[in-house]
Amino acid sequence: MNSKDPVPTWQVKSVVKAIHILSCFTPSDPELSLGDISHKLNVPKSTALNLIRTLEEYGYLIRTYPSMNYRLGYSIMQLNYCTQMSMPVVRYSLPFLEDLQMKTGKTIYLTTHINGKVLYLDVAHQNRRMFTYSISGKTLNMHCTGCGKAMLAYLPENEIRKIIDTYGFPTFTPNTISTEEALYQELNLIRKRGYSTDHEEETLGVRCIAAPIRNAQGYPTAAISISGAVLSMQEEQVFEYADVLINTCHALSSYANEFPAGQILLLNQKQGNAAD
Repeated sequence: MNSKDPVPTWQVKSVVKAIHILSCFTPSDPELSLGDISHKLNVPKSTALNLIRTLEEYGYLIRTYPSMNYRLGYSIMQLNYCTQMSMPVVRYSLPFLEDLQMKTGKTIYLTTHINGKVLYLDVAHQNRRMFTYSISGKTLNMHCTGCGKAMLAYLPENEIRKIIDTYGFPTFTPNTISTEEALYQELNLIRKRGYSTDHEEETLGVRCIAAPIRNAQGYPTAAISISGAVLSMQEEQVFEYADVLINTCHALSSYANEFPAGQILLLNQKQGNAAD
């Protein structure tokens, strides 16, 4: 929820404000001053300070030295660990990711979709020594990523429409899809061949192939991609990887509803049935 959206009457306003403070921190803004937070949320410094001190007391924010600005605290890391432990399907999927990595020599990503964006769950790197951070929790737009487009292609039309209306077509490279017509053409192609490609659409120099993991009703709850440098991912290699990738996604399809997007789908369906 955007900080400018109206707050439902049943929500606890102080909790909402605290969440908005935590949401101010991003990969591009990992450290913020009191003034920065006050400006971002358009609230008085005194209001922000009391909330910030409470979050700091419980480890959700920490001060940095010597700037004395704020960063997300270690309690967030603990919650992230608990979140990963609460999704056994991710741990179950890891051997499949590692098998793909061994067969292709490329980096393998496991994703789902939340609130119209790709959410990264796990990765099997082609060279673990080059990476010192976890991809888990990263989000990207769906129209510019292989995994995002692979899942978009099989979403219901009303969900596709909502994602387009909410996020539009932000451009990240000269190759990013930037129009609705081009996106629908791409989605039709994905449905015909069963996989998507990303030709430097989110990051220059990176190319990937991705396929969805779908439940018994065909709804995409996750996706896996094979990613590598452009020079190591020529067209013939993409075609070569397609079959093994699709087979891996099919092998995980019986667990599709265990991924976050599948759980949200089942919950929404249950709530919808209860309302009837």
